[in-house]
Amino acid sequence: MNRSKLIAYAIGIWLGIEVIAFLLVVQFLGVMAAVALGVGTTLLGLLDIRRLVTYLRARMGWSGEKKVQPSSNVVDGGLQALGALLLILPGFASDLVGLALKAPSIRGDIAQRLRGGGAHKGPRTIDLAPNEWKSLDHRKSRRRGPPAKPGGAPPCAS
Repeated sequence: MNRSKLIAYAIGIWLGIEVIAFLLVVQFLGVMAAVALGVGTTLLGLLDIRRLVTYLRARMGWSGEKKVQPSSNVVDGGLQALGALLLILPGFASDLVGLALKAPSIRGDIAQRLRGGGAHKGPRTIDLAPNEWKSLDHRKSRRRGPPAKPGGAPPCAS
C-alpha cells in the first residue's frame, strides 16, 4: 500500500471517529451544549497558543524583557503545541487528545517514549532502611559458587 492511500485511510478513520464523538456528545448534552463545548475548547486552545507565543518571545528576548533561560526539553514544548493545535481543531476526539496532552504526566511519558527511554521499567530510585542494605567492596574478586566454609577446603567443581 502506498503512502498516499495510507494517509487517506488515516484521515477517513479520524473523521469517522470525530463524527461518532460529536453524535455521542449531542446525545448526552444536546446540540447547543455541544456547540458551546466545541467553542470553549477552541478558545482554550487559542489561549494556550497565546501563552506559548508569549513564552517563546520571552525566551528569545524579542519582548524587550530579560531573556529566559532556554530549557532543554524541546519535546515537551512540542507536545504542548500539538495539544493546543488539537484543541483548536473542530471535533471532540481531537479535543480529548489535546486535553490529555495538557497534563504534564502524560507529556512526560510520551516524551520519554519518544526519546527511547520507554525500555526502562520499574523505579529508578529505591528507598531502603539502614538495616536493609550493606556496602559492597567492588575491588574484591568475585567468586562463583557457594562461599567457602571457614577452616574447610574449597568446594570441588564436579
